[in-house]
Amino acid sequence: MKSILVALALFILVPVLTLAQEKKAAYDSLTDRVLSIQGMQEDLRYMRHVMEAVHPGLYRYTPKPVMDQRLDSFYTQLTGDLPYYDYYRLLSALVAGVRCAHTAITPGPDWGSHFTKNTSMFPFTVHGIHDKLYVTLNLTRDTTIKPGYEILTINGQPIKEIVQFIFNHSWSDGYNTTNKQQRLNSGSFGMLYYTLIARPDSFVVTCKDLSGNERKAKYPALTFQASMANLRQNPVNKEIIRLYVDRKRKDLDLDIKKDINTAVLNVRTFGGKAAGDIGSFLPKAMKELQKKKIGHLVIDLRSNPGGWDSAGVILFTYLINKPSRYYIRQHTITDTSQYLSLSDLSPEEIKNAANELIAEKDGTFSLKAAAAAGLSLQQPKLNHYTGKVYFLMNGASASTTSELLAAAHANQLGTFIGEEAGGSYEGGNGGSFIGLVLPHSKIKISIPLVYYDNMTRPPFKKGRGLMPDHDVPDNLDNILKGIDTQKQFAFDLIRRNP
Repeated sequence: MKSILVALALFILVPVLTLAQEKKAAYDSLTDRVLSIQGMQEDLRYMRHVMEAVHPGLYRYTPKPVMDQRLDSFYTQLTGDLPYYDYYRLLSALVAGVRCAHTAITPGPDWGSHFTKNTSMFPFTVHGIHDKLYVTLNLTRDTTIKPGYEILTINGQPIKEIVQFIFNHSWSDGYNTTNKQQRLNSGSFGMLYYTLIARPDSFVVTCKDLSGNERKAKYPALTFQASMANLRQNPVNKEIIRLYVDRKRKDLDLDIKKDINTAVLNVRTFGGKAAGDIGSFLPKAMKELQKKKIGHLVIDLRSNPGGWDSAGVILFTYLINKPSRYYIRQHTITDTSQYLSLSDLSPEEIKNAANELIAEKDGTFSLKAAAAAGLSLQQPKLNHYTGKVYFLMNGASASTTSELLAAAHANQLGTFIGEEAGGSYEGGNGGSFIGLVLPHSKIKISIPLVYYDNMTRPPFKKGRGLMPDHDVPDNLDNILKGIDTQKQFAFDLIRRNP
């Protein structure tokens, strides 16, 4: 699927610049805004009308009568004017109920800029393991709370309640929760707390330290600029910065481990420059593997958010040894809707749509094989890899990445290690998108236009991601020491089965 940025990962562990404190206090004007009942109703009707007209997966997990009843129920909840964020929270629940990772909501088309300039939020980044949430970076100047401390409560509310509420208002494919968890891990916890839970001026945080002792401290809500200025100033962050923040990583690279006759192929995205480079990178990588007679290939797809379908298909063709299927079908429910003009399709692409679609008896339109990567029978590359393959994956292995993993699993291409993948095993919705801005609230809804059927066959758990052969969750001690838990598991597996 064409990658779409819908989660604002503002505090992810990547290199950041130390920014100066802002000259004046941030002020979020949206907190004062009150929406009229008439405007909210019109927004809701408009959103519903567009989704019913173009969203191919609106009823993928919820039968139409049930979805209709659910949509109707949102009108009954609009009994009077509402503060802006209360209405946003209401629509978030509705969007989450579609159960589509590419049907997403943000408070406005320029939300990223507004959020970084005008809001103050929770001053820690976090990492979830199972049902617990741990501090990764302390973005204050105080040293009481350190990386690795488990967060127990925020302003008296148990962290489990907070996370569950966020999950109930967050989008993902089907019934998948690992993708929601990884969204928190990638830096969006502060934003999601702000938009969905509360916008307090301060936070009383109760934690459990590494010895099991309970600690409590109070911190003011901090702006993005202040948090970034504090990041390197707080000495408790020093080791995490060394291990993760300052680590330079390429989107595509190959690392040879001669001692265990193994190579690690890192593919961190199928979008951006990597999407164009992968076609020239892989032939060189495969040539090196053949030259050095590497018997084991670990493909690291963790936290790869996806990108272009074609990039995932290219990698697939270097792993198969016979003609194989990648997708079964892609379809859309309209070829003429007036709302296509709001999409990322060019006027020429909209005009040519009829030539790329096949009208079906059920009223849908299937994409022709020539119109989309992966729909035709895929042929193996002449220099495809012939050794043993191991895939590393997690809940942030989503979109195109989850589709590649599904195709690889269905074609029995290797061993899968990590946690449940972030996309639905049977397929999701994506392709091209409408970025719908609601006329009154200016809330933005992303609506995909294409329904994907992966090359997978029942039995499988409907609405769940690919399940690993070896469930290897993150380990807190290893994170703090910079030890890669899943990669070490793969290496140990290879040592036992050389």
